[in-house]
Amino acid sequence: MIDNKRIYIHLGLHKTATTFFQRSFYPAHPEFNYKQLRSKEMLADFNQYILRENDLTYNLITAKSLFCKALVEEEFSDKLLTLCEEQFSGLPLQDAFNRKTIFDRLNAFFPNANYILVLRNPNDFVKSMYAEYLKKGGTADLYNFLNRKDSQLSFSRGSYLRYNSYYSYIESHVTKDRIKVLYYEDLKCQPSFFYRDLLDYFKLNIEIKKSIVKDKRNISFDKEKLEALRFYNRIAKTPYGKDHLISKKYKKYIIGAHLAIFGRKRQKDKLIEDFVKSLKIDNSNLPDYNRIKKYNY
Repeated sequence: MIDNKRIYIHLGLHKTATTFFQRSFYPAHPEFNYKQLRSKEMLADFNQYILRENDLTYNLITAKSLFCKALVEEEFSDKLLTLCEEQFSGLPLQDAFNRKTIFDRLNAFFPNANYILVLRNPNDFVKSMYAEYLKKGGTADLYNFLNRKDSQLSFSRGSYLRYNSYYSYIESHVTKDRIKVLYYEDLKCQPSFFYRDLLDYFKLNIEIKKSIVKDKRNISFDKEKLEALRFYNRIAKTPYGKDHLISKKYKKYIIGAHLAIFGRKRQKDKLIEDFVKSLKIDNSNLPDYNRIKKYNY
């Protein structure tokens, strides 16, 4: 176990600018003493062990050996240490099935750690998650995306969007001051407030570097391109359709032709609203009710 009370673990969620924090924000400010969990030279082995190891073979001794292999004790014994990994909050498309297991492992390994949880309006989260699913080769239309429950796709079970259930579980295992909830909409609409709130939680008094901008590799697609992309994924070689015949080099031509023929197809906001309606009921118990109401959680 690592007993340091100044360890901070940023849990995500997915689609809340976690990549920006991993690649840009935390590394640019040395005061966070940020250690990369996906770097092979740093903590990748430890990270994968926490995320993937079977329950029957997982043990704290192995976890500690992997952690200490990458870091000398002076780097984590009593000084501030920051970790950030959205997969700690579970995999959205697999219904966050291992969310509890991962937190239990983290809590046992870092019994005094502090946790950061960034949430996002459920409607917007669904739209962004569906867009990512299509970008990675998914073929389901929105209706099936929100209804399928199989080994490849079970987002429709809704566990990932039950924010209060996740928050409450963490809070039941740590003191209330060791779990901080932030809202993605604040980061978008009033970033200075978001950053100040984050820094206060870390007990840091530093200036945010103005040159830090959001990583542009997370590209947004407009609504008409999403439908064209889904059409392309149904006939081309993708992670979900490896046996398809069309080569990736024809991607832009196929998408362009689809757009020219069929034009814009409106994303079905009502499908999304119906899907999140029951999930939102539980979220009214999250911290800061005024923000929950303002951002339609």
